[in-house]
Amino acid sequence: MKILLTGSSGWLGRFLAPMLRKAGYAVTGLDVAPGVDTDVVCDVADRAAIDRIFADHGIEAVIHAGALHKPDIVRYPAQRFVDVNAAGTLNLLEAAVAAGHDRFIFTSTTSLMIRADVRAGKAGGARKAFWLDEAFGPLQPRNIYGVTKLAAEHLCRLYHDLHGISTMVLRTGRFFPEEDDTHRTLSGPNMKANEFLNRRLTVEDAARAASRSIGKSAAAGSSGVCPVCAYAFFP
Repeated sequence: MKILLTGSSGWLGRFLAPMLRKAGYAVTGLDVAPGVDTDVVCDVADRAAIDRIFADHGIEAVIHAGALHKPDIVRYPAQRFVDVNAAGTLNLLEAAVAAGHDRFIFTSTTSLMIRADVRAGKAGGARKAFWLDEAFGPLQPRNIYGVTKLAAEHLCRLYHDLHGISTMVLRTGRFFPEEDDTHRTLSGPNMKANEFLNRRLTVEDAARAASRSIGKSAAAGSSGVCPVCAYAFFP
């Protein structure tokens, strides 16, 4: 199967691309930045370019792992998040439907589940930990990253409903290597080590989840959310 992997030069993509190839998939890597596993330097917001890539490479399925992430909030305006995370996902879904694909994997984030009251934790009056899984709600993202990721999730559901394409949303816990700009109590390495107790996973595990999902999504024949790292959150 010929897979289009977006975000192939990113932290997840550089682990996921080799796993997919080892599993026997033919991978076309797409990213805005060059990389070892990136075959096409392109912006997912460019619909015409996406259509050319599908045609030129005979794409048969998509793993959409490319995005602007939470650490990018300090570097990019809100409109860029809309263009990449929301409109870019729409471009890929439309191209996948036009090509007759039966599966689409979207990498989302548990960050969109961290409402203001969840973030406040004990200081906000919470008396027990929040268990965050696919049934958690209501979803009220606190920043443009979470808002655009949630919008993209809804697009995946909508295109399944409208066109029958199987879509799987993987809400991953955090695995980014950058510093978290919302916490200053612990140093970066100490913060990340502590987060493995309740909200962080390794990038290798995130890549394994995506790699295994591509073979299961079409068989499921549905649209759904799968938390890759469901966790208890009680800061």
